[in-house]
Amino acid sequence: MNHVELPNMPRATSSLSAKSSRPMGLAKLSLSRHSSRAQVATLLVFRVVAVMIIIVSTLWFYLLCRIMRDFGGLNEQLTTDIARPPIFKPHDVSHLEWLIKMRLETSVPLLDVSKMDSPVLIFTCERAEYLERALWRLFKHHPAHQAKYTGNLRDKRENNGRIIGSPVIISQDGDNAAVRAVIETYRDLFEKKLGVPLYRIAHHQQAGPIDAPNSWEDWQLPYKKLAVHYGWGLEQVFSGSAYKSNVRHHTRKIPEPPLPRRVIILEEDIEISRDFFPLMNATADILDKDDTLLAVSAYNDNGNENQVLDHKRLVRSDFFPGLGWMMNRETWEGPAKHQDAGLKDKWPDGFWDDWIRESNIRRGRQVLRPEISRSFHFGNVKGASPSDAALKLSKIQLDEINVHWEEEDLSYLDAVTFAQRYWDRVTHAAIVKTDVDAKKLVAHKDVRVQYSDWKQFKSFAASFGIMQDEKAGVPRTAYEGIVEIRYGGGNFFIYLTPPYVNDLVKPVDFGTKAWEDFSKETLLQKLGIADKTDDFIFQQKIV
Repeated sequence: MNHVELPNMPRATSSLSAKSSRPMGLAKLSLSRHSSRAQVATLLVFRVVAVMIIIVSTLWFYLLCRIMRDFGGLNEQLTTDIARPPIFKPHDVSHLEWLIKMRLETSVPLLDVSKMDSPVLIFTCERAEYLERALWRLFKHHPAHQAKYTGNLRDKRENNGRIIGSPVIISQDGDNAAVRAVIETYRDLFEKKLGVPLYRIAHHQQAGPIDAPNSWEDWQLPYKKLAVHYGWGLEQVFSGSAYKSNVRHHTRKIPEPPLPRRVIILEEDIEISRDFFPLMNATADILDKDDTLLAVSAYNDNGNENQVLDHKRLVRSDFFPGLGWMMNRETWEGPAKHQDAGLKDKWPDGFWDDWIRESNIRRGRQVLRPEISRSFHFGNVKGASPSDAALKLSKIQLDEINVHWEEEDLSYLDAVTFAQRYWDRVTHAAIVKTDVDAKKLVAHKDVRVQYSDWKQFKSFAASFGIMQDEKAGVPRTAYEGIVEIRYGGGNFFIYLTPPYVNDLVKPVDFGTKAWEDFSKETLLQKLGIADKTDDFIFQQKIV
């Protein structure tokens, strides 16, 4: 018989066991693979989310920095002679709208309009980027702005019962669309963020002699147009007509402010210091009570950085600087005792600033101004002033020290008190004959150098680096013919003095010539200055 060998039972059992365990191993492997894939997917999602968070955070941080830089006014450096505007870009409307939306979501209550009797008036034409820079500084340093930090919405903004620099009035010559857009932007900012109304008034030049080709030289046209615009704008403000213009554009219903007691005057290419408004507020009552004063100015024509020192010093001057100034209603309409001295009815059709400096207009009245300027003229494109004049103006230092002017004792600005103290210091200065000697000694003591005519004055002025021109017998910054120079920025002065100072006997009317009838000729005769006009080279108009 054939022998059939049976399979080994244990081997068969082992084979069955292996066959039965194979599905379990495959299941475990499949589960392991699925778990691994899930972990990879989870990790990938986590990484994507993390990257997105980082990107979004970076973008938010970048945008926040941009907003802080813009809103903080840190980007005010010149770019090709024009400052990059921190808010408005005429060719970037989307940027403008975005900023407005971000910044105007909440509004502060409107200030007490009944206390707004000291408006600020800004003259503009077609330089939108200049106006934006000027308005940004105005917004940044406006007295109402401090409420944002103090939490006190009213008390600290109402000095002496008035809200200085309110309302804001912008007089636009023409209808430039970019300028109009800037004005509307800042209307929202002032009204919603500061509670200060902003008005726009529009002036349109009338066709006439100003445009006639043979009536004026080309270089005179800007001065004539500016003078006409000035006279119109000032009357619009003092008469109250400005408050009836464009009322439908306000962000809320605004009661009509009272007629202005005084007005602060700026232009589109002037920016102010942080204590500009406190200066105007502290001197407003002095201006109102002292009829020997014509105006208050924030500008020093000789305020170069190396020629000024005292941040708290104010002086009286016979020269009207302009460039950020304040006058009251009495100056515009004429004080009660001198109705014929008002500027309103005599306003010129050209060169308004030189006109104010004329003897028969100034009438011996003086101007208060700081040693260190609180206004800065930065415009040199499409303005009335020639480019070389604008370059000189750009060297004037703008004071950034915040002086609390309302807390300062300004009693020394009384006409008689100031005259006596000034005379005493000038006459005690060491006498020298040359500019070289003056430069050597001024580091240790006050010195004075005499000039007897304009040719000699111009020579000294050029040597000391100050303005060389005069108007109506008054050199820039002069007080009774005396021009002070803090040469090198030290503690002592060089005084350029007319011959009468050598007598060492103070004239009876020293510093108190207001309302006396003087012509240029009689004034120079009294000061002992020879008017050698043939030797005096005419200086190009500065402002």
